[in-house]
Amino acid sequence: MSLRFLGLSLALMGSTALPSLAHADDMAARCEALADFSMRNVRIDNASLVPAGELPADPNSAMTGGSKRALSVGSHCLVEGKIKDRAGVGGQYGIRFQFRAPIDWNGRFLFQGGGGMDGFIAPAIGSIPVNTTTATPALARGYAVVSMDGGHDGRDASFAQDQQARLDLGFAAIGKVTNVAKSLIDDFYDKQPDHSLFMGCSNGGREALMAAQRFPLEFDGVVAGNPGFHLSHAPLAELWDVKHLMAIAPKENGKTILAKALTQDDLDLVSEAVLAACDDLDGLKDGLINAYRSCKFDLESLRGKLEDKKLDGLKTIMAGPVDAAGNALYSDWPVDAGINAPGWRMWKLGTSETGQSNALNVILGMESFSRLFVTPPMQTVDLETLDFGAAEKAVREVGGYYDANSTFMTSYANRGGKLLVFHGMSDPVFSASDLMNWYEEAEANTGDKDFSRLFMVPGMTHCGGGPALDDFDPLTVMEQWIETNKAPEQMAATGKSFEGTTQPICAYPKEARYEGGDPTSIGSYSCQ
Repeated sequence: MSLRFLGLSLALMGSTALPSLAHADDMAARCEALADFSMRNVRIDNASLVPAGELPADPNSAMTGGSKRALSVGSHCLVEGKIKDRAGVGGQYGIRFQFRAPIDWNGRFLFQGGGGMDGFIAPAIGSIPVNTTTATPALARGYAVVSMDGGHDGRDASFAQDQQARLDLGFAAIGKVTNVAKSLIDDFYDKQPDHSLFMGCSNGGREALMAAQRFPLEFDGVVAGNPGFHLSHAPLAELWDVKHLMAIAPKENGKTILAKALTQDDLDLVSEAVLAACDDLDGLKDGLINAYRSCKFDLESLRGKLEDKKLDGLKTIMAGPVDAAGNALYSDWPVDAGINAPGWRMWKLGTSETGQSNALNVILGMESFSRLFVTPPMQTVDLETLDFGAAEKAVREVGGYYDANSTFMTSYANRGGKLLVFHGMSDPVFSASDLMNWYEEAEANTGDKDFSRLFMVPGMTHCGGGPALDDFDPLTVMEQWIETNKAPEQMAATGKSFEGTTQPICAYPKEARYEGGDPTSIGSYSCQ
């Protein structure tokens, strides 16, 4: 069967007819033919048919927010390659990608976002970007999926000395990989996708927002989880936290132990206090602060319960970084029940009981700030002498291409593009307050198009985790939105911390309120 005849048959019968029309050997031939795929600056390294079976768990799930589970998938075409392989400043560069096209195709394409500073290729399975979700990844639903490394190999910031590598990670790689993926889809299926989506969490969430903001004609739906949209300035908060938590941390054998700046008992005390103040504002005392906008908890109320220097240090980091004159440089943070969760500690404090901290604010924050975000780059960072006001000015240049903070998305909205954003109220690395403020501006500045929804998840830390209803399925919500053109007002959510309970996560600014009846049933709640 020829490619053109098969394409004509699909046009007449629908894309889902493909598996019944094509024999395995025919599809293998079509897949292997992609080894000869020709596009300027694109090299194909592998094109082969993968039989139905189980793909191993994503080893990069901690970076991307994806599931840690193995995945059963149908037969699909695997293509691996590189865009613009080149020698650059300090090394070899180019955008490596992985593309998987299922034989049983649903007619849709999904671009899977990365995480951290990228530099790795996560398996292109379309992981739902919540590491606690039980929802089915996109590849197993029949999507063609692409993933990439952002334009460099390696998870550290050594690539940052190369101008083009910075631009590729910032935004340019998204457009280049999208172009290649859609061309591969056209060659393999002889048609373009019915719908194109982008989905990711953390830096992948930032990339998702970039897809809507910088490439507004390419995608029909974008799912952005815990997005690092204000990426250039977030490291200011990370360094601010490290500086002020180190100031209250105990010394052992002459070494400051960051992890002991706040003990688990200290954080439990804060979590219990905010729950006591705000848990029942939604009509039910159940360990979830659904009425997060109504919660006005004041840390000062813990004076006398928490050691003074610890309370002052905590207040300082939750207020966010400021310059010498007291002007805000990033954002404050809401105090939420998830402050005592392992995910919050891992970023702010770490778990190391030695002078070598493993806090992610130290490991990722220090390096990304000094080598990637500051212009010009710094060799080392001395937190004792760092002028935060000057540092804020020094990161503005890269903010122009790393920050996905545009609030003017009229082209995307006008053509029917849909944007779904979710974020944990206890996210320790990207402030929930900062995101809510950006979202309000974006809605106002884009106009009257009903194109976006924001879902704030009480108790959730970064891309899942915490005392939260953090098992939900934003991809299905987006699919239903695209199919019905009816914007979602809630997402159904469950979670291991609240076994057997299903509640709604309401579209911002509405909050879930208990109306009476079975507290474990979603029907007992309304969005107000």
